[in-house]
Amino acid sequence: MSILSSDSPATTKLDTGFESTGIERVEEHDRGHTQLTDTMWLWWSANSVVATVALGTLSAFFGLGFWGTLAVIVVFNLLGALPVAFLSTLGPKTGLAQMPLSRFAFGLQGAKLPAIFNAIACLGWSAVNAIIGAGLLVAWSGGAIPQWLALLILATLTTVVSVFGYFIVHRYERFAWIPMFILFGFVFFVAAPHFNIAIPASVTGLALFASVATFGGAVFGYAVGWTSYAADYTRRQPHSTPAGKVFTYALLGVTVPCVILETLGALLATTVKELPSSTGTLISENIGTGVIASIVILLLAFSTIANNVPNDYSFALSLQVLGVKIPRWILTIVGAVLYILIAFAIQANFNLNLEGFLLLIAYWLGSYAIISFIEHRFRNGNYPVQDYTDGSKLPPGIAAVAAMIVGLAVAALGVNQAAVIGFEGPLSHLLADADIGFPLAVIASGILYYILRKWEMARSGR
Repeated sequence: MSILSSDSPATTKLDTGFESTGIERVEEHDRGHTQLTDTMWLWWSANSVVATVALGTLSAFFGLGFWGTLAVIVVFNLLGALPVAFLSTLGPKTGLAQMPLSRFAFGLQGAKLPAIFNAIACLGWSAVNAIIGAGLLVAWSGGAIPQWLALLILATLTTVVSVFGYFIVHRYERFAWIPMFILFGFVFFVAAPHFNIAIPASVTGLALFASVATFGGAVFGYAVGWTSYAADYTRRQPHSTPAGKVFTYALLGVTVPCVILETLGALLATTVKELPSSTGTLISENIGTGVIASIVILLLAFSTIANNVPNDYSFALSLQVLGVKIPRWILTIVGAVLYILIAFAIQANFNLNLEGFLLLIAYWLGSYAIISFIEHRFRNGNYPVQDYTDGSKLPPGIAAVAAMIVGLAVAALGVNQAAVIGFEGPLSHLLADADIGFPLAVIASGILYYILRKWEMARSGR
């Protein structure tokens, strides 16, 4: 069944090639996306990838034991998915993609700040996923396919999907999760005899707090990472779409696969005394050799495509918010070239780089999410969408930009990125090296934005 109604004006765009639009608002008459479960399957597929399992394996570094790790995975995934679910509801309400929607808090020019952060995040996530997938391809081929060629293969296939736009992305993601869950199920049942869920926690007191905060921050950072894309993939749903359904589907789409696959990663980590250089190697060691195992490894490598497709698509939209006057599909190709270059740069010491990247992502998205929520409350959910390109009618953006910058500065006090960038904040040092950057970012940005936005509205009237 098509994801478009038969009389939708957008049908031609889907059937004839590239999506012709970019960050323009989707008018009500041009919204034919009525299969609401697509919102769930999009995020379900995007998270049904090896990178999610890789995140779970990081639990080996924190001494929480299996059950403590599971509790952290469940709680912090729910917290991270809530902003994604909330902002997804604004797509049908406004017809706007997420970064243009940011203008109602940050202003026309100020919205370029989160757009810059988002473009960097899209490239970073794509690079992370590409490295993991390429590692699996290399392992599958026994080294016959070099790393550089594996990266090029995955990037090319990802770009083939993402250049076509919104509807093709949804159509692909609607089914991409199914073979992946079958494959991960195979990995689980084959590796299950080696799992050791009796491993106890080895940390207590302040060290326990540090482990929960730091690993929880990584889990939160992974789930909340979709926040800045949320409305991109619901903006073609009709205005009458029930917000409760959109919220629920998005929440389930992020939370369920993340919890399941991160738990699988944590279980796989209990089978070894020391983590190998890649998650692909860890999976290979657990499922053995043979034709079936070889097919599983190969298909898991291609699972990263489902994760990178939304990254590529949203990267292009972010650049357009920055004022780049280039068609979206061309920017998508540019993004693919850039993240391949980044992948080459970060593939050494990859586990530490993954952890650090996830935590760094959480900082700005924590600020962004709380600013967006407070602005929504100030507006009582009312957005004058006709003004989204008129800087004279949008907020000045001083409150949002200041709140985000100050929030990130405060977050730096609780950062522990000594292993990645050689920096540790003073509060982190006092708290047994816990990384508490993301709660500090949320609290500081939220308080400051509430105060400054009231002043801004009183001064400017907008």
